[in-house]
Parts: sequence; structure tokens; C-alpha cells
Amino acid sequence: MGLFGSPKIDGKELQECLAYFEAQTRVVSFQTKEADLYNNAMVKYGNSITENPLAAREACKAANRLAQSATEVLRRHQEIKNVPAAASAMHYAWYVAFDANRTWALATSKAIEAMAEGMDPHTMYVQQLVGQYQKAWRKADDEDKKFLKRLKVNGEEIAKIVARATSINATDDDWEPQVCG
Repeated sequence: MGLFGSPKIDGKELQECLAYFEAQTRVVSFQTKEADLYNNAMVKYGNSITENPLAAREACKAANRLAQSATEVLRRHQEIKNVPAAASAMHYAWYVAFDANRTWALATSKAIEAMAEGMDPHTMYVQQLVGQYQKAWRKADDEDKKFLKRLKVNGEEIAKIVARATSINATDDDWEPQVCG
């Protein structure tokens, strides 16, 4: 270790860190894809939940899928094995972010169901949870950047890893939520 900063990461440890980064990027990519599906449904149906039964049904389906996918994201994150010591802060930060996401998604699903049934949703609580989730996501993203900076790998290599991780999700991930009654 030099006088300042962390020890250089190279050799086998670097390869383990890059493999971990790719696995973690797959989880983030899955979460992002599912969030995009939810956001698109809310843009399409969100403003007419209370007046239009079809919109209410579609919004409820989207929110339920979001909640299920948030649980799946957390499961996938916890499934990552062999977390290198150099990645432990990032791994923990992503756990906190994914857990906050799941908590928010579950509350959002319940709030949308309440709206669809003509009840008053607990929007202040959901707003509080989204704030916690966004704060945790920013912290995880910051830890991601610190981790990559420590690896001292060129941007092209990181871009290849990200492209590989995101293309795997797009083509090979056949996860589907459970259909609810």
C-alpha cells in the first residue's frame, strides 16, 4: 500500500473484482429494466386509475410486477457469491439500495391498489420511502464509482463489461412475475 489511498488491485484479485462488477451490473440492469416497465405503465395509465377500470387494472399489474421484481432483485443480489473485500462497501451499499427499493415498491403497489379501489392511498409514506430509496441508490452509485476508480481499469474495458452484463439480461432473462388473482 502506498502512503495514500488503498493498495493496488491487480492479478487474481482484479479478475475477481471485475467478475463481481459484472454480476452486480447484471442485477442493476435487471432492476432498471423492471423500473422502466413500471414507469412506462404509469405514464400510460397513472392519471386515469380512479376513473378507468382498465387503467386501474393495468396500473395494479404494473405495480405488482414492480414489487415482485424488487424482491427478485434483492434475491439476485444476495446470490452473488465471492464478493471481493475491495467490493464489500459497494456490495453493502447496493444491498441497502435494493432493500429500500423493495420497501418502496411494496408500498407503491398497495397505494395503487387503494387508489384503484377508490380509497385514499398513503402517499406521504410512499413519498418518504421513495426519498430513502433515491438516497440509498445515489450512495450505491457513488460506491460503484469509488470501486471502479480503485480498479484503475480503462473505460473501454468497463464499457465492455457493462455491455455484456446488460445484453445478457435483455436476451436470456426469462423471469416473469407470478400472476395474482
